[in-house]
Amino acid sequence: MPKSHTTHSASDATAYHQDAERFDRMADEGRRTRLALPAYLRMYRAMGLLPWIESQPPDEPVLELGCCDGLHLLNLAEATGRPGLGVDVSAASLRAGKDQAAERNVPVRFARMDALRTGLPDAQFRTVLFFNTLHHFFFQGFDAALAEAARLLHPEGRLFIAELNLQYPYHVVAFVGAQVIKRFARIDCIERNFTDNEMALWPGKIVRGAQRTGLEPVDGSLGYFSYVAELPAAGSEESPWLFRAARGVCRLVGRLGPKSWRHDCLHLALERRHPAA
Repeated sequence: MPKSHTTHSASDATAYHQDAERFDRMADEGRRTRLALPAYLRMYRAMGLLPWIESQPPDEPVLELGCCDGLHLLNLAEATGRPGLGVDVSAASLRAGKDQAAERNVPVRFARMDALRTGLPDAQFRTVLFFNTLHHFFFQGFDAALAEAARLLHPEGRLFIAELNLQYPYHVVAFVGAQVIKRFARIDCIERNFTDNEMALWPGKIVRGAQRTGLEPVDGSLGYFSYVAELPAAGSEESPWLFRAARGVCRLVGRLGPKSWRHDCLHLALERRHPAA
């Protein structure tokens, strides 16, 4: 089994630092693929995230677990004026986030913490966000990450999840292809979509994990949106022809299927389960 598949606990210092170093190396990658702010705001509104934040008191901070360089916190702070706190294990990402917060003059703070064990006080945040981060715990199981989010969530708060959608045909190909390549070709990385860190998730898998930690889905919050498909086409010709062909075929298949096949990401809102009255 490849080392990157090995499970570890939050207290395993060696594994923690290995993860931190790996995410430091990935820190520049995401910054090559960014949308304009209005596109992100449309995405947040479709998720129900933006209306929720706007309904909260103006001094209520937004917490993002596994924030990378805080792109989404920075966008939300710029749009709403709400403060934000981003936590991540990557020092390089956090430095970039701090620089961006100063440049954009928004009230977002960053702290280097393990998302499995932040040390933050219980029930302090009315808005907690996992944006394309939960899949990083794929091989560990992500109950621990959801349990930490549930612990931090205010009794009247919401946890918003945006994730890669395993019902999207290209993600199925990437998911299966990564395992085949690793098993038979012994190649650790072909392209970003074929790495251990791009494992898409089923909505049901997220919901079951959340329910085990005392969280329940908000009615009507499960939906789908496109992210990768919205990215600029610049640089796509640098990808191997096989990847480009696979994307084209998968997009065609997606258009022929249900909505969940047509969008590469899913979103879901969760609340703490309240005892029956």
